[in-house]
Amino acid sequence: MSGLVLGAISSDAWIETIFSGIALGAKYALVALGFVVVFKATGVINFAQASLVLVGGYLCWNFAATWGWNFYLALLASMVGGALLGLLLEVVILRRMSGEAPFTLIMVTIGILFVIDNLVTAIWGAEGRDLPDPWGLRTYRFGKVDIAVADVWTIGITVLVLAAFFAMFRLTTLGLAMP
Repeated sequence: MSGLVLGAISSDAWIETIFSGIALGAKYALVALGFVVVFKATGVINFAQASLVLVGGYLCWNFAATWGWNFYLALLASMVGGALLGLLLEVVILRRMSGEAPFTLIMVTIGILFVIDNLVTAIWGAEGRDLPDPWGLRTYRFGKVDIAVADVWTIGITVLVLAAFFAMFRLTTLGLAMP
């Protein structure tokens, strides 16, 4: 039965789906890189990191959709807002936990995750919000295959960021850069 369903999908659709999957994987790679950077800097896996991204996303939506800011200005402001919230949490909560067992720190970051998630729900509600797409729904067309511009940018930026961090980590390992 599954062979019949798969046979109905064109090779063009397969290529488009594979490319979209690679772009989604690139997004996951950036999330994973965030965990690696935080772990290398602190020695703790910070489970609240995802909630800080959530706050940044809602701030960006708020700046762009509610206040009418340009998308890129809203993105920059939301990044600053998320970074300030992270710094506040580090100074007020996590710094005081210095020297505690790693399990304790992990439990604290999970607690922070739940608090932030519930605050976001209390402020913006439980329904999702859609940000305007700065690239529109434009695509590149290769024969019969349509590839989203956003997917191309996602993959390209991810490759650059991962290459830069790989080089930095490699230089640090070799003792050629500051740890």
